[in-house]
This record gives sequence, structure tokens and C-alpha cells, in this order.
Amino acid sequence: MMRSMFAGVSGLKVHQTRMDVIGNNIANVNTVGYKASRATFQEMLSQTLQAATIDPSGARGGTNPMQVGRGVRLGSIDVRHTQGNTQSTGYVTDLAIDGDGFFVLGSGESRMYTRAGIFGLDGEGNLISLVNGLKVYGYMPNAQGEIDTSATMQPIRIASSATIDAKATNQVVFGGNLDARYEYGAQEVRIFQVYDSQGQQHTVRLTLERLNTPAPSNEWGWSAEWLIEGSRVRSDLVKHSGSQITHNVTYSVLSDEDESKLKLVVSGTTDPVATSTDGVVWETETDSSLQFQFAGALAPGDKVNVTLEQGQLVFTATRDLSSAGGSAGGSAEWMGNIEFSEDGSYRGVSHNVIKFRPANANELKIELDFSQFTQYADTFSGKVLSQNGYTSGSLDSFLIDQNGTIIGSFSNGLTKELGRLALATFRNPAGLLRTGSTMFVPTANSGEANPGAAGEPGFGQIAPSSLEMSNVDLAEEFTEMIITQRGFQANSRIITTSDEMLQELVNLKR
Repeated sequence: MMRSMFAGVSGLKVHQTRMDVIGNNIANVNTVGYKASRATFQEMLSQTLQAATIDPSGARGGTNPMQVGRGVRLGSIDVRHTQGNTQSTGYVTDLAIDGDGFFVLGSGESRMYTRAGIFGLDGEGNLISLVNGLKVYGYMPNAQGEIDTSATMQPIRIASSATIDAKATNQVVFGGNLDARYEYGAQEVRIFQVYDSQGQQHTVRLTLERLNTPAPSNEWGWSAEWLIEGSRVRSDLVKHSGSQITHNVTYSVLSDEDESKLKLVVSGTTDPVATSTDGVVWETETDSSLQFQFAGALAPGDKVNVTLEQGQLVFTATRDLSSAGGSAGGSAEWMGNIEFSEDGSYRGVSHNVIKFRPANANELKIELDFSQFTQYADTFSGKVLSQNGYTSGSLDSFLIDQNGTIIGSFSNGLTKELGRLALATFRNPAGLLRTGSTMFVPTANSGEANPGAAGEPGFGQIAPSSLEMSNVDLAEEFTEMIITQRGFQANSRIITTSDEMLQELVNLKR
């Protein structure tokens, strides 16, 4: 009689535990990254009243064993690591995993794992969990700017001060059709920009000319000119007499080793002298410009000498024309021939390199790639397809793609990989231990973490600007709740019924 009561008590206990699990699941129905649990039961040790028997003679059949169970106990409480629904949030640092991986978080040497990708940036640019402040781990670029997912994981940091260094142009690619119907001597001009090692932009003018040497010719001549805008020098001169002021400008032009064509243009006029009512004469010149181009950098120190004289005061003033690469507009010119086959396909070029040395920057040596030109009797469409230089840029924004790669967008229009999120998988995810805040740590039965990255086989992919919702199924949980309630009621009846039977036994004494 007492056995039945204890069996009923054990039933009440396990159903109460199961109700606790169900209640926790329902409470976390809207918890990001939560994984539902389930409780299972198993019978306790049975008491054997009679063992199984068999008739050795075979004349009679055997008998089965007789056993009485001693109740029920908890079999397991396991976590269901099934995929939860994905909810779009619009926040760039909200991330969900579509697959089996876990985000890797940590502090110091400890590591924790989660499916809740509620991330953000702290004051130092570290990518952290907004749930508990733990840093998100991944892979950062090495000295060559490459991301190696086999390297040691480290905290992801997105510095707002990140920049892209300027890159000097060393190749310009041209393409399109050079119209074979053009008359000999006809020209087309294309203007394009290149960059030096300091990120300064320079303008180059390319002239394409249909040649007839030797006739008939399948060649086009090309010539390139480097165009530079000069810096302006302004000076107001005052003299106490009405005589003409003479401006003397001294300049020199350096010849480059490639015998490039150098041009110099000087322009400007002087306004007439005006006499004021107080007897002081003022003269102001209009803006003038000196324009020149050369292979070497213009060294500071070129002087403008102005002499003011009329017997009252004599002095000499000098002014630096080019203190920081200001030079005036002119051109350095290069040339060569582009040859085509009879069928209009590109054959080759006699010379395709231009070079010059901008002020305050390294020498530019640029290959002009004409290999994508054709010569057909069709509309002229020759143009610049690309050039590989750029100015420096600062970080404007970033996004995270499906492979967990953090891609920064910079002010110069370029993008750069700033890092890549790490993911980890386990042989037995159900063996992970919950630590709160939807975090897990490995146990002896889960196996060690297998690090990797999104997009790699077995790790899943990242759903950017999204969160993985709880995988709790309310319909299932309510059904389990009803079953658990009925089980609890039934086990309570075991106790009350056993109590009534004991009461009857006690009443026999009366």
C-alpha cells in the first residue's frame, strides 16, 4: 500500500518538474535566440516478486517474471536546437544564423557561445553583445589586409578612425571601338584623372589620331599630356608717384630625361595708375598666372622680384611661387602608335608608358592598356574603362554580409574588409550547458568547439540585420501543459485513493 503512495509522490514530482520546463519555455516565447527544452520520464527500479520459470521436462510452459514498479523519475531535460524564425530588424549589427553555428563571445580567456545576435558597438569600436557586454570574436585583417579564418580568433573592432591609404595609379585601361572610317589625321580626345602616392588627383589628356604612315595604315597614334592647374599669386603694390611700376618675373624650366614637350604660358595685364585726392598713388595688377610642366618636382625658392623706386624709398620684395607643389598649368607629353590587324582586332602598341613626378609625391609610372580597343567600321566608342589609383578615404559606414564579413564603405567610394565574424559548431549541441542570457558553454558531452566562419560548410550563413526568434511552439507547449496537468491530477488520485484504502484498513480495528 505504501508503495503506491510513494509511486504517486514520484509522479507528482516529475510532473511538477515538467511543468517548470513548460512554463520556462512559454516565458521565453519572445526571447531572442532561446532554445526550448523538454522533460522526459523513465520508470524507476522495479521490485521482482517472482522470477521467470521454465519446466525442464518441457511438459508445461514457463511463467513470466512478476514485478512491481517503484514509481517514475526524470529521464532527461534536453534542449531542442532547431532553427528559429528570422525577424528583420533593420539594425546593421543585428545578426541571425541560418544553420548550425554559434556566435563566439568572450572576456579575457573565457569563451561563451550564443545564437542571440543582439550586437552593437561600444565606445572603443568593439563589437559586443548588448545583452551582457561580452566581446564578439572573429578574424581581423593581417598586415597585408587579408583575413585568415585559420588564424587565432580575436575581438572584432571597427574603429571609426579607419582609413584607406591613397594608392598611386599605375595602370589605365582603355576600351571601345576606334572607327576605321575616320579620315587620316582625324583626332579624338579623352580626358581622365589619375592619382599620385599622396592621393592628389591629376588630369591627363589623351589624343588619338588616325595615321596614314605607311599608307594604307591600321595604326592610330596616341599622345598624352599631363595638365596641371597652377597656384595663384596675388600682390598689391603701392607707390607714392605716378610712374609706371615694372614687374619682373624670373623662372626656369627643367628638361626631363624623356625629352617630353614642355610648355610655358604667362598671361596678365596691369591696370592703369590712378591718383587719389590725398596725393597717394595706388596701382593694383590683375591676376596673372605662370603655367609650366616638368618631370621633376619644382623646388621651393623661385622668386618674384619687385623693385619700388622713385627716389623716396627703394626695396626689394620676393615671393615664393611654389611652396607646396603649386605649379602652373602646362603639359608634359608622351606618344606612341597603336596597331590593329586587318580584321580590326588589337595587335600591339609601340610604347604605352607615361611617367612624371608630381610635387611632394613619388614618381608616377603609368601603363596605358589599349588591348581592349578594336578598329571596325562602326561608331567611335573609345573611352577609359578603369584606372587603379585612388585618394585616401575615411570610414563612412559598414555592413555585414552573409559570410559574416564586415565591409567598410569609405569616403573615397571604395570598400574594404574590416573583419569577419567567427562561428563555432559542436558534435552534440544538446550537451551544452546553459549559463543564462541565452549563453552556452561546452561540457564533456558536447565536445570541444570547432571554430570556423559563416559560409563555410557546416557553419551556416549570416542573416544580416535580422534576429533569430525563440523556437518555442506555443501550440505544442499548451498541449504538453494539458497533458502534464492531467498526469499530475492522476498521480494525486493515486495518493488520495491509497489514503482511503489505508483508512479502511485502520477502520478494521474498530
